[in-house]
Amino acid sequence: MAAAITVSEARKNLFPLVRKVNEDHDTIEIVSKGGNAVLMSKEDYDSLMTTVELLSGRDGARLRRSIQELEDGGGAERDLIE
Repeated sequence: MAAAITVSEARKNLFPLVRKVNEDHDTIEIVSKGGNAVLMSKEDYDSLMTTVELLSGRDGARLRRSIQELEDGGGAERDLIE
């Protein structure tokens, strides 16, 4: 996360902050006594949720096993076909 700001600061600067997270694809942590929150673009949120969904299902388990196999030295290198 690039920045942490208070709720009061976020309230005063909401529109510029929304523009910043959309333009920079950055996140901003908003801190308060009642708990912290994160401001991020809808596009980045949707991407994050898609990644979580893909990694949490059966295919995600297979992907994690495949990554682990490669990290352990398994797999075979192949030339790309053009």
